[in-house]
Amino acid sequence: MAVRRVARFHHQSREPGQPSRLRAGLIKTLLRLLDLVAVSVAILLVLAPFAWKMRRRQQIFDSWSQVRMNDVSRLETDWMTLPRVPGFSRGDEPALEAFLRDQPLVHAVQDRASGALWLRQGDRLVPAGPQPEAATIRNWFAQAQQAQCFIWYPMDRLPDEERAGPKIVLLGDRWLVAKRWREGSPEVERTLRILFGAAPSFRVMLVKDGDERRKDMTPQPWGEEPNIQADPARMHGEAPFTAQMLSNEFPGWSLDAIPNRAEAQAIRRSLRITFFLAALAAAAVGFSLVLALYLRARARRKAALDSDRMAAMTHSLKTPLAILKFRCDTLRLGRHDPDHLDAQLIQIGEEADRLSGIIENALTAIQGERPRGPQEPVTPQWLIDVGEDLAPAFEAEDRRLVVIASEHLGMAALPSLRAALFTLVENALFHGTGTVTLESLRVRKRLLLRVSDQGSELGALDLKALGRPFMRIREGGQEGFRKEGQGLGLSLLVKVVEQEGWGLVFASEPGLGLCATLEIPSAPAAP
Repeated sequence: MAVRRVARFHHQSREPGQPSRLRAGLIKTLLRLLDLVAVSVAILLVLAPFAWKMRRRQQIFDSWSQVRMNDVSRLETDWMTLPRVPGFSRGDEPALEAFLRDQPLVHAVQDRASGALWLRQGDRLVPAGPQPEAATIRNWFAQAQQAQCFIWYPMDRLPDEERAGPKIVLLGDRWLVAKRWREGSPEVERTLRILFGAAPSFRVMLVKDGDERRKDMTPQPWGEEPNIQADPARMHGEAPFTAQMLSNEFPGWSLDAIPNRAEAQAIRRSLRITFFLAALAAAAVGFSLVLALYLRARARRKAALDSDRMAAMTHSLKTPLAILKFRCDTLRLGRHDPDHLDAQLIQIGEEADRLSGIIENALTAIQGERPRGPQEPVTPQWLIDVGEDLAPAFEAEDRRLVVIASEHLGMAALPSLRAALFTLVENALFHGTGTVTLESLRVRKRLLLRVSDQGSELGALDLKALGRPFMRIREGGQEGFRKEGQGLGLSLLVKVVEQEGWGLVFASEPGLGLCATLEIPSAPAAP
């Protein structure tokens, strides 16, 4: 015995053409992950320009502050360096005047051998007298010599000081030198110009510990440009950032550098350009992401819409096929006289033509927009013929269809209008009760085609659901739907109505059920 197995039997756990549960689950999980990634990327794109701007700002600050700290260290070195004092006897020698011009911060000089104390007045030295300031400075020098330190930092305040600034005593072999930093003084400004030139790209301030956190300080006149020295109130208001140097050479104080106005504007301009470029790049990436998600969602909606339209097309064929089957069964069972066979066959052919028209219109709707069909007169006889074509379906359901056609004419694409009326009458037949009425009447320049039944009243929410795909009306207070179906016939009707430019109104009231009104143009009056 010869045996040939063409295919092996196996149980099918799923419908043919459907993905397995594992694959469907993986696809669903992957799509959720893609959505999560898209949301995360969107958040990062919003934050990216700000992060990039902060990073660029930090880079500019690091490079700028490194150079400024090297510059400020020169001031620190000059402050703690003992200058070489030339010999003098009167205090107004030219060499001494040149020395004092180069050392604006020198405030007092004492001869270690004789103990003579000289105080500064302008660019010369004068012998100290019994004034309180002289006694304070003598006390500084005495403490410095007693401590045997080359550098001594007095902390007490001079009599004429409103706010005690930094002071330093430097010990040499012959001379003891006292330096004094008075905020906003011409001596400080001269020192800064000697060290950094007449117009440096930065400004210097001496900040007392704790002043950087104070908010009650006001800008001082001596801190305004073109002065090189700035006051602490301008630390945060004028500068994009501040380079701060904590120094042991200024106990209780710190040396800070800020960009001058021109350099601050250049830095801010660079940061704005950086932010703009980063925002532009983020916007470009975000736009691409949104476009990709939109195209993906549009493709999914188009696929679902095409599926809905195909289902709607098959749904709209139910009534014509039922009528065609009814006529065929009538012929097969011999219920008509032989004299009427030819007439019945002609009607069957017309029904087949209508089915072809319905399929063609539905396929055109699936493929996209199409030009409106040729406009032909809608006559009372045409409406009566539509009612006769639908009569077999009502006979099968033991229901009654009444056609009331006025003498007024309309203009429409007859195949599309026939399909629309078939859908409305079929909806009244299968979802309504009692007698179904198809009537026409003219209102101004419109011909109204009204289909009504004697079903139960529909609420506002039910009327709002009509015409949406897969929207069906539930039984009041019950599970399930009133009739079987997918709610696609009316959705296809809405698309045809919008494409042809007609009007469509749904209404309902007690005792009349649902009343659907098609509005088409009326025919122009005959000349």
